[in-house]
Amino acid sequence: AQIGMPSRGSIPKMMELAGIDMLPPQVGIAALRRELQNDGPAGEVLIAGSLGALEAERHPTGGLDPAEAARRLGDPHGPMGGRLEAMTVGGGLSILTELDPARQRFLDHHRIDGTPVLPGVMGMEGFAETAHALLPDWTVVAIEDVELLAPFKFYRDQPRALELRALVRDGGADTLLAECCLIGRRERPGQGEQEMVHFTGRVRLARQAAVAPAMDPPPDDAQGVGHDEVYGVYFHGPAYQVLDHAYRHDGVLVGRMAADLPADHDPAQQPTELDPRLIELCFQTAGVRELGTSGRMALPTHVDRILCYGEHDPGAVFALVRPQGDFADADARVDVDVIDESGRSLLRLEGYRTTALPGAVAPAALEPIKLGLTMSPSR
Repeated sequence: AQIGMPSRGSIPKMMELAGIDMLPPQVGIAALRRELQNDGPAGEVLIAGSLGALEAERHPTGGLDPAEAARRLGDPHGPMGGRLEAMTVGGGLSILTELDPARQRFLDHHRIDGTPVLPGVMGMEGFAETAHALLPDWTVVAIEDVELLAPFKFYRDQPRALELRALVRDGGADTLLAECCLIGRRERPGQGEQEMVHFTGRVRLARQAAVAPAMDPPPDDAQGVGHDEVYGVYFHGPAYQVLDHAYRHDGVLVGRMAADLPADHDPAQQPTELDPRLIELCFQTAGVRELGTSGRMALPTHVDRILCYGEHDPGAVFALVRPQGDFADADARVDVDVIDESGRSLLRLEGYRTTALPGAVAPAALEPIKLGLTMSPSR
C-alpha cells in the first residue's frame, strides 16, 4: 500500500471490494527485510491482513470426493463416526453423523425431562474420533478447553444429524492440535434452518501415548452415598448409572464405578477412542459433592483438560474428586483422577465446572446424600 505500482489506479479499490487488505509499508518492508536476512530453512511465509475472497472455498467439499475417500479410507469408526463430507482450508475435516435414540443407549438412557440429550462425554468422543480420522497413526493424549455451550436434544425421540469438524495445526512439543466443534441444524417455523455450535474443544495428538502415573488406591470397603440414593436424584438410565457409591476419604470424594454396566452403544463391540463412561464417572461423582454441599443439580459446562492414558483392565475403578478450594465450596473448579485398583491412572480431568439446573431438588431425595457424605470416613 501507499508506494509503488499496486498503490495506483484501480488496484486498491478492487482489493477493497474483494475484502483483501493491502500491507502498510511499515509492515511489508520490515517483513521483506527479515526474509532477505533469513539464513534458516527454506519455506513459504504469508504476511497478511484480511485475505477476503482469497480465503473462500472454491469447491463446497474443498475438492474432497467423499465417496472415493470413504472407499480408500473407510468412514470414521466409533459410535460418533459418520460420513466424510468435506475437507476445507477454513473448516478442516467435516463428518456428518446421524444418531437415533431408539438405537443408541447413550441417548435413550440420558434424558432430561424425558427428552434424549447427547451426553457431553459423547461429544468429546466425537472430537477424538474426528481428529483420529485425520491422523490415524497418531494417538489422542488429551482433550482441552472443552465448552459445552448448549444441549443437543433429540426432539420427539426422532433421529437427528450433527456435524463434527476438526481443523489441525501444530501443537508444539511434537504434538498436533485439532480444533473441534459439534454443530447442529434445525428447522424452525418461519425462520428456516438454524445452525448452532453446541460443543467446542481441542484434541491433542502425539505419536505415542503418555506414561500413566500411579498413586495409592483408596479403601474399597467404605460406605457413603449408595447407588439408589444417587439415582433417586440423577436422571440417568441403566447404561449411564456409572456410579456404584461415593464416600469421603483423606479429604477427597471417592466414586467407585459400577460393575457390569450394559452396553451403551450399538454395535457394542465397536471401539471408542476415549472411554466416555470414565469421564462420566468424573462428572457424576463431582455432582454428588455438589448435591451434598449446596443441594443443587447441575450440568457440565467446561473442562480445562482431560489427560488420557489408555485402556484399563477389568477390576475396580475409582474417581478421586478434589475441589480447587474448600470441599464445601460448590462453585470451586474440580480436578479428578481416575485410577484402577492397583493405583494406575486411567485419566485425569482438570478444571471442571458446571451450571445449575433450574428448580430445586426435593429435600427428601437430598437428605440421604448429605447424610452419606457426613457419615463417610474422612481424615
